[in-house]
Amino acid sequence: MTWAVTREIDPAHQSSAIIAAFFSLFHLLFYTESIHLLMLAWILTLLRAVNGITGKKLTLVDILGVFALTVFLSFLNENSLYLIVLGLALTRLFVLQIKKAAVLICGVITFVLIIVQLTFFDYGSFMGIDQLTAFHLAAAASAVLFAIFLSFSQSFQAKIEAKDDQGNKVDEKRILHGRYLYSATIVGFVFFAHHTTSDVLIHLSVLWGTFISYLIFKS
Repeated sequence: MTWAVTREIDPAHQSSAIIAAFFSLFHLLFYTESIHLLMLAWILTLLRAVNGITGKKLTLVDILGVFALTVFLSFLNENSLYLIVLGLALTRLFVLQIKKAAVLICGVITFVLIIVQLTFFDYGSFMGIDQLTAFHLAAAASAVLFAIFLSFSQSFQAKIEAKDDQGNKVDEKRILHGRYLYSATIVGFVFFAHHTTSDVLIHLSVLWGTFISYLIFKS
């Protein structure tokens, strides 16, 4: 799963996925907490919808599928953050002018559900400081630094020279939108969801695998 998420963040360099997978496997030797695989699969699905790495046009069925999965996870875990992240993803798709009508309708419904959950179900809860480990804080800090680095490093942005699953050049703007979405998702889930240490270590592996690969092969 670490490999798959890293490929969505940095499709141009297989080395990023290799390094991230190595970090992820290494930490599993020391931490045996459960990993929320369904949540990781959901993040992966969102990223693939935003960055277009499949090379296929996003369909109404794709949008409805992601929407349904998000609503299910939001009520299952009693957490509105899933819907908030979906709202961010839909906003980016709307800005990119992809399936604007369907995206707008799902966005409005998502907003209404967020208001309902926060008003009647109290599905928003901030993690106490005592519940956050050094790894949680490191993941949040790394995500913020990653987003800042994306904003100011033209050389890193210029490295997006990958092909999608159909063999066509990827849309650089969509990849960048996916990277920002991933960073925001990590920060949100660190502070507003019950992430295990294994969960945050996977995200750390993805971020630092991508960054280290860039430093090694930037020339």
